[in-house]
Amino acid sequence: MNLFHKPMMRAAVLALCTATLSTAPMMMAQDNTAPPPQQQDNMGPPPGGHGRGMRGERQVEMLTKRLNLTPDQVTQVKAIDADQMTQMKALHDDTSTPQADKRSKMMAIRQASQDKIRNVLTDEQKPKYDAMLAKMQSRRHNHDGGDAGAPPPPPPPQ
Repeated sequence: MNLFHKPMMRAAVLALCTATLSTAPMMMAQDNTAPPPQQQDNMGPPPGGHGRGMRGERQVEMLTKRLNLTPDQVTQVKAIDADQMTQMKALHDDTSTPQADKRSKMMAIRQASQDKIRNVLTDEQKPKYDAMLAKMQSRRHNHDGGDAGAPPPPPPPQ
């Protein structure tokens, strides 16, 4: 004789299955309440930072690899990059300079840094560096859809 034919046994098995299935989502939700462990990757800025230091490091690494910089040149380029970052941050934080003037001043700081880096390079490295700069400017020009020196459009009215 089959036990499932008795109404009481069928009700008990049904209640047990229902209770088991209804508690499974709650148990899974409890397991997911803990935040996932922080994973360290290089896909973005570090917590609390803007990633500018990392960008400068990558630029120095790229220049070192493509131009075969000497250790002395690497030191000089790092110093130039650090100085540029300091100047850019000071300009960014300066509330007395009108926003319209900041872009041209930032471009002047960048140009001065590029000139300083160029002065550190050998005669064999300079054409490669100039080609890299031209390629970056071309990408920027194409990305902007026109003149890279033109200011960005004003924000839409609110």
